[in-house]
Amino acid sequence: MLKPLFACAAIAALPFGAQASTDLARQWGLEASRLSAQTTEMILTVDQGQSLEISGTYALDVYRFARTSAELARWVDTADRSQTMSCIFQDMAAESEDQLMVLELPNGAEAQRESLSRLASMFSDAQRVAIAAQRPVSNLRVQTAKSSGTCPSDHGSTSDALN
Repeated sequence: MLKPLFACAAIAALPFGAQASTDLARQWGLEASRLSAQTTEMILTVDQGQSLEISGTYALDVYRFARTSAELARWVDTADRSQTMSCIFQDMAAESEDQLMVLELPNGAEAQRESLSRLASMFSDAQRVAIAAQRPVSNLRVQTAKSSGTCPSDHGSTSDALN
């Protein structure tokens, strides 16, 4: 008696989970846009020869961006979407964390600028990725063969996955 009830509840919840994740992708894209603008301002500060201290708020925002990227990668995996899209989210999560670690080290202005440039570029790319992630599955080029959950070192270009 309870099995059919749970099955119906699970089936009814499926569209809401998908909608929640597309909403998360949209919010993630908006956050990427805000972080891109903020990071570009920080690059300008470094370019003007001013010292730049990375605020705790900025570091936390980049960390949250990384965690959300990882969550979106899991959603893409479970929603039978493109493995390439999942790998892009995983790469963005790793890149965010890597660059955040570089920014937290006592490096010079040149290393700081390089790290900020990489983040700004990634945040810019993330805006396009967010749009692609919101498309219905039927509009995406889905790869039918799933791997064992690991991304190949050459999993295609971001542009291929977003078209």
